[in-house]
Amino acid sequence: MPDFSKENPYSVIFGREPHMVINRDEEAKSIIKVFSQDIPSQQAYMITGIRGSGKTVFMSDISDYFSKQKDWICVELSADRDMLQSLAAKLTSDNALARLFKSADINLSLFGIGLTVTGIWTVYS
Repeated sequence: MPDFSKENPYSVIFGREPHMVINRDEEAKSIIKVFSQDIPSQQAYMITGIRGSGKTVFMSDISDYFSKQKDWICVELSADRDMLQSLAAKLTSDNALARLFKSADINLSLFGIGLTVTGIWTVYS
């Protein structure tokens, strides 16, 4: 049986740099440009690719760019944890944001699942 592992230019081992890198500068610039608009024409992007092709690195590069912008808050969420609780915990961990949330009326919803918060609130982890 032939050894196909030598034909795959991408790394299938997490954290290992591949032999061949796909230049994604134009795609990153496009996403950053759209999200930077006053009224973005897109509100979400789906990043797809085979295992080891750099999806997480690509997404992290875009997140790093926006986390350096003063009007952006970047939150890393994981499907392994309660995402709304993780989001609320991250947002309230910043002192300036926590002061805003003390008197906020917040309604978060995603795919029919929602969280409504009024007044002072506490997040438990």
